[in-house]
Amino acid sequence: MFDLDDTLWDIRPTIERAERNAYHFLRERYPGVARRYTLEDIRKIREQIYWSRPAIQHDLTEVRRQTLAYVFQQSGCSASGVEETLGQFLADRNRVSLYSDVVPALTVLSSNYPLVALTDGNSDLNQIGIRQFFVGVISAASVGYCKPHSAGFLRACEIAKSEPRHTLHIGDHPLKDVYGAKVVGMKTILIQRKGASWENDYDPDFRVTSLTETVSLLI
Repeated sequence: MFDLDDTLWDIRPTIERAERNAYHFLRERYPGVARRYTLEDIRKIREQIYWSRPAIQHDLTEVRRQTLAYVFQQSGCSASGVEETLGQFLADRNRVSLYSDVVPALTVLSSNYPLVALTDGNSDLNQIGIRQFFVGVISAASVGYCKPHSAGFLRACEIAKSEPRHTLHIGDHPLKDVYGAKVVGMKTILIQRKGASWENDYDPDFRVTSLTETVSLLI
Protein backbone atom coordinates (compact mmCIF):
# COMPACT_ATOMS: atom_id res chain seq x y z
CA MET A 1 0.00 0.00 0.00
CA PHE A 2 1.35 3.43 -0.95
CA ASP A 3 0.89 6.95 0.27
CA LEU A 4 1.12 9.45 -2.62
CA ASP A 5 2.01 13.06 -1.73
CA ASP A 6 5.67 13.38 -0.66
CA THR A 7 6.12 9.65 -1.21
CA LEU A 8 5.85 9.55 -5.00
CA TRP A 9 6.31 13.28 -5.68
CA ASP A 10 7.10 16.52 -3.84
CA ILE A 11 3.71 18.04 -3.09
CA ARG A 12 4.56 21.57 -1.90
CA PRO A 13 5.87 23.00 -5.20
CA THR A 14 3.02 21.25 -7.01
CA ILE A 15 0.34 22.91 -4.87
CA GLU A 16 2.06 26.30 -4.89
CA ARG A 17 2.26 26.27 -8.69
CA ALA A 18 -1.36 25.15 -9.03
CA GLU A 19 -2.55 27.90 -6.69
CA ARG A 20 -0.55 30.57 -8.54
CA ASN A 21 -1.94 29.42 -11.88
CA ALA A 22 -5.49 29.34 -10.53
CA TYR A 23 -5.08 32.87 -9.21
CA HIS A 24 -3.72 34.03 -12.59
CA PHE A 25 -6.83 32.44 -14.11
CA LEU A 26 -8.99 34.45 -11.70
CA ARG A 27 -7.26 37.70 -12.65
CA GLU A 28 -7.92 37.07 -16.32
CA ARG A 29 -11.44 35.63 -16.18
CA TYR A 30 -12.89 36.97 -12.91
CA PRO A 31 -10.97 40.15 -12.10
CA GLY A 32 -13.55 41.21 -9.52
CA VAL A 33 -12.40 38.37 -7.26
CA ALA A 34 -8.72 39.17 -7.75
CA ARG A 35 -9.31 42.86 -7.00
CA ARG A 36 -10.91 41.99 -3.67
CA TYR A 37 -8.66 39.12 -2.61
CA THR A 38 -4.95 38.40 -2.97
CA LEU A 39 -3.70 34.84 -3.31
CA GLU A 40 -2.58 34.96 0.31
CA ASP A 41 -6.06 36.17 1.35
CA ILE A 42 -7.62 33.16 -0.35
CA ARG A 43 -5.16 30.81 1.34
CA LYS A 44 -6.10 32.22 4.74
CA ILE A 45 -9.80 31.89 4.01
CA ARG A 46 -9.26 28.28 2.95
CA GLU A 47 -7.51 27.57 6.27
CA GLN A 48 -10.38 29.18 8.17
CA ILE A 49 -12.95 27.11 6.28
CA TYR A 50 -10.96 23.94 6.83
CA TRP A 51 -10.73 24.37 10.61
CA SER A 52 -14.24 25.71 11.07
CA ARG A 53 -15.99 22.96 9.10
CA PRO A 54 -14.82 19.58 10.43
CA ALA A 55 -17.50 17.78 8.41
CA ILE A 56 -15.53 18.43 5.21
CA GLN A 57 -11.94 18.22 6.47
CA HIS A 58 -11.54 14.82 4.82
CA ASP A 59 -12.40 16.28 1.39
CA LEU A 60 -9.81 18.83 0.30
CA THR A 61 -11.54 19.40 -3.03
CA GLU A 62 -14.72 20.39 -1.21
CA VAL A 63 -12.73 22.71 1.07
CA ARG A 64 -11.38 24.48 -2.00
CA ARG A 65 -14.82 24.53 -3.62
CA GLN A 66 -16.37 26.20 -0.58
CA THR A 67 -13.48 28.65 -0.37
CA LEU A 68 -14.00 29.71 -3.97
CA ALA A 69 -17.77 29.90 -3.47
CA TYR A 70 -17.22 32.28 -0.58
CA VAL A 71 -14.80 34.63 -2.37
CA PHE A 72 -16.96 34.66 -5.50
CA GLN A 73 -20.04 35.52 -3.48
CA GLN A 74 -18.28 38.23 -1.50
CA SER A 75 -16.94 39.72 -4.75
CA GLY A 76 -20.36 39.80 -6.37
CA CYS A 77 -19.23 37.43 -9.11
CA SER A 78 -21.27 34.66 -10.67
CA ALA A 79 -20.97 31.32 -8.89
CA SER A 80 -20.64 29.69 -12.29
CA GLY A 81 -16.94 30.53 -12.15
CA VAL A 82 -16.33 28.40 -9.08
CA GLU A 83 -16.18 25.04 -10.85
CA GLU A 84 -14.21 26.51 -13.72
CA THR A 85 -11.56 27.89 -11.37
CA LEU A 86 -11.50 24.70 -9.32
CA GLY A 87 -11.02 22.70 -12.50
CA GLN A 88 -8.05 24.88 -13.41
CA PHE A 89 -6.48 24.20 -10.01
CA LEU A 90 -7.07 20.44 -10.15
CA ALA A 91 -5.59 20.17 -13.64
CA ASP A 92 -2.39 21.83 -12.45
CA ARG A 93 -2.43 19.94 -9.17
CA ASN A 94 -2.13 16.73 -11.17
CA ARG A 95 0.86 17.90 -13.18
CA VAL A 96 3.35 16.40 -10.76
CA SER A 97 7.04 15.65 -11.13
CA LEU A 98 7.46 12.05 -10.09
CA TYR A 99 10.60 11.16 -8.20
CA SER A 100 12.97 9.36 -10.57
CA ASP A 101 12.66 6.04 -8.75
CA VAL A 102 8.85 5.89 -8.85
CA VAL A 103 8.05 4.31 -12.22
CA PRO A 104 10.87 1.72 -12.06
CA ALA A 105 9.86 0.73 -8.52
CA LEU A 106 6.14 0.57 -9.25
CA THR A 107 6.81 -1.48 -12.37
CA VAL A 108 8.64 -4.14 -10.36
CA LEU A 109 6.42 -4.07 -7.28
CA SER A 110 3.12 -4.16 -9.16
CA SER A 111 4.23 -7.29 -10.98
CA ASN A 112 4.78 -9.02 -7.62
CA TYR A 113 2.14 -7.52 -5.32
CA PRO A 114 -1.33 -5.95 -5.56
CA LEU A 115 -0.67 -2.25 -4.93
CA VAL A 116 -3.26 0.10 -3.46
CA ALA A 117 -2.85 3.89 -3.15
CA LEU A 118 -4.15 5.57 0.01
CA THR A 119 -4.17 9.36 0.14
CA ASP A 120 -5.65 12.26 2.05
CA GLY A 121 -5.22 14.42 -1.04
CA ASN A 122 -7.07 14.84 -4.33
CA SER A 123 -4.61 13.59 -6.90
CA ASP A 124 -5.87 11.74 -9.97
CA LEU A 125 -3.56 8.87 -10.91
CA ASN A 126 -5.12 8.61 -14.36
CA GLN A 127 -4.09 12.18 -15.12
CA ILE A 128 -0.69 11.66 -13.53
CA GLY A 129 -0.18 8.53 -15.63
CA ILE A 130 0.51 5.81 -13.05
CA ARG A 131 -2.97 4.38 -12.41
CA GLN A 132 -2.04 1.15 -14.21
CA PHE A 133 0.25 0.13 -11.36
CA PHE A 134 -2.54 0.04 -8.75
CA VAL A 135 -5.43 -2.34 -8.22
CA GLY A 136 -7.22 0.39 -6.27
CA VAL A 137 -7.03 4.01 -5.18
CA ILE A 138 -8.57 5.21 -1.92
CA SER A 139 -8.94 8.84 -0.91
CA ALA A 140 -9.97 10.31 2.41
CA ALA A 141 -12.94 11.81 0.57
CA SER A 142 -14.11 8.36 -0.52
CA VAL A 143 -14.04 6.79 2.96
CA GLY A 144 -14.98 9.88 4.96
CA TYR A 145 -11.86 10.01 7.12
CA CYS A 146 -8.28 11.24 6.87
CA LYS A 147 -5.34 9.14 7.97
CA PRO A 148 -4.48 7.97 10.59
CA HIS A 149 -8.10 6.81 10.92
CA SER A 150 -8.34 3.08 10.28
CA ALA A 151 -11.07 3.28 7.62
CA GLY A 152 -8.81 3.85 4.64
CA PHE A 153 -6.25 1.25 5.69
CA LEU A 154 -8.90 -1.42 6.19
CA ARG A 155 -10.59 -0.57 2.90
CA ALA A 156 -7.23 -0.95 1.16
CA CYS A 157 -6.87 -4.44 2.62
CA GLU A 158 -10.31 -5.34 1.27
CA ILE A 159 -9.35 -4.18 -2.20
CA ALA A 160 -6.02 -6.01 -2.11
CA LYS A 161 -7.72 -9.09 -0.60
CA SER A 162 -5.11 -9.12 2.13
CA GLU A 163 -5.27 -9.24 5.91
CA PRO A 164 -3.64 -6.27 7.71
CA ARG A 165 -0.93 -8.49 9.23
CA HIS A 166 0.06 -9.51 5.70
CA THR A 167 -0.02 -5.96 4.35
CA LEU A 168 2.74 -3.36 4.14
CA HIS A 169 2.19 0.41 4.03
CA ILE A 170 4.80 2.75 2.56
CA GLY A 171 4.63 6.46 3.36
CA ASP A 172 6.49 9.52 4.55
CA HIS A 173 4.42 10.73 7.52
CA PRO A 174 5.12 9.46 11.06
CA LEU A 175 1.56 9.90 12.32
CA LYS A 176 -0.62 9.50 9.25
CA ASP A 177 1.31 6.68 7.64
CA VAL A 178 3.36 4.81 10.24
CA TYR A 179 1.06 5.15 13.26
CA GLY A 180 -2.12 4.75 11.23
CA ALA A 181 -0.94 1.55 9.58
CA LYS A 182 0.49 0.05 12.76
CA VAL A 183 -2.78 0.58 14.65
CA VAL A 184 -4.55 -1.86 12.33
CA GLY A 185 -1.67 -4.34 12.45
CA MET A 186 0.19 -3.56 9.23
CA LYS A 187 3.93 -3.56 8.70
CA THR A 188 5.33 -0.16 7.74
CA ILE A 189 8.10 1.40 5.71
CA LEU A 190 8.92 5.03 6.41
CA ILE A 191 10.45 6.74 3.40
CA GLN A 192 12.68 9.65 4.45
CA ARG A 193 13.63 11.24 1.14
CA LYS A 194 14.82 14.47 2.76
CA GLY A 195 16.48 12.96 5.79
CA ALA A 196 13.89 14.20 8.30
CA SER A 197 14.63 13.41 11.93
CA TRP A 198 12.55 10.83 13.82
CA GLU A 199 11.21 11.88 17.21
CA ASN A 200 8.24 9.63 17.92
CA ASP A 201 7.22 6.96 20.40
CA TYR A 202 6.58 4.41 17.66
CA ASP A 203 8.95 3.11 15.03
CA PRO A 204 8.41 1.86 11.47
CA ASP A 205 9.49 -1.66 10.67
CA PHE A 206 11.87 -0.30 8.05
CA ARG A 207 13.29 3.06 7.03
CA VAL A 208 14.43 3.90 3.52
CA THR A 209 15.46 6.99 1.60
CA SER A 210 14.18 5.86 -1.80
CA LEU A 211 11.85 3.41 -3.48
CA THR A 212 14.90 1.70 -4.94
CA GLU A 213 15.77 0.63 -1.40
CA THR A 214 12.18 -0.50 -0.92
CA VAL A 215 12.39 -2.77 -3.94
CA SER A 216 15.60 -4.26 -2.58
CA LEU A 217 13.83 -5.03 0.69
CA LEU A 218 10.81 -6.66 -0.91
CA ILE A 219 12.06 -8.46 -4.00
